[in-house]
Amino acid sequence: MKYANEIKAAVEMVQSRGIQPTLERTVNFTRARWEDRARRKDFSRMGLKGPQIRTILGSKMELMPEKEGLDRDLLLDGIREPVATGHILSILQEDDVVLEVGANIGYYALMEASRCRKIYAIEPHPENVQRLTRNIELNGYDNIEVQHGGFGEEDGTLKLYTSELSNWHTAKENPGSSGEFIEVDCHRIDTFAKGHEAPTFIKMDVEGFELQVLRGATETLKTVRHLFIELHGSLLSEDEIREVLEMIEASGLKPSLVIQYDRPGMSLIRNPSFLEEIKEGDRGTFELFFSRED
Repeated sequence: MKYANEIKAAVEMVQSRGIQPTLERTVNFTRARWEDRARRKDFSRMGLKGPQIRTILGSKMELMPEKEGLDRDLLLDGIREPVATGHILSILQEDDVVLEVGANIGYYALMEASRCRKIYAIEPHPENVQRLTRNIELNGYDNIEVQHGGFGEEDGTLKLYTSELSNWHTAKENPGSSGEFIEVDCHRIDTFAKGHEAPTFIKMDVEGFELQVLRGATETLKTVRHLFIELHGSLLSEDEIREVLEMIEASGLKPSLVIQYDRPGMSLIRNPSFLEEIKEGDRGTFELFFSRED
């Protein structure tokens, strides 16, 4: 079933949070799906064929019109996740060492490379790695180090369940996945950090594998200045969500920004205290920023 994860999460949210919050979330989810349909029509009218080179936030990217998701969003809007993007731009520092956990084709890594000293761009899917490398070459950046692989709770290998969308590959098997997978090298972030420059900023988008990645990063989390994590509530159980948030809090990081929806023309910023409601069962996808207080 296409929305199996979302339906399961909604049922659980009714049980833990009640009808009204769940209804509000369902209405917003439906609105987003209708907007997706309208955007597909808008994109079709553009009539784009073959690879397109666009300047996105000052960096060149090669985008593929036939690929739904990230590519088409950037071709339509020239930006992705505008609230999160703006916040990252406001907190990046020249001496930052960024660890991109799930770098995809480089939207954030390219933006960071033009402003920071060093970027480690880690991406598990081989096609994304090729496209990421191509986009780096288009800009001549020499401060991005690309590695093909993933992160998890243990060093070894992991199964990456693949998707037609470049930003939906996941190491967490779930009812909505195709069941097709590839095996890729996997490391703990703590292991990686011992052999590389210590990251000051971690950006993580791992499609439901957040808990396993963080379990392998307990020491590194204690030293980073900033963490940006996309929390996929429909792919995690309520207990897993609580463990993710409690693990981050135990590292000394404090919430600085909670974003519930982040699309051009549709965004919702919550107070950092909203984390408590997420712990209590408010489900969905959230962009969460944490910072270490001086």
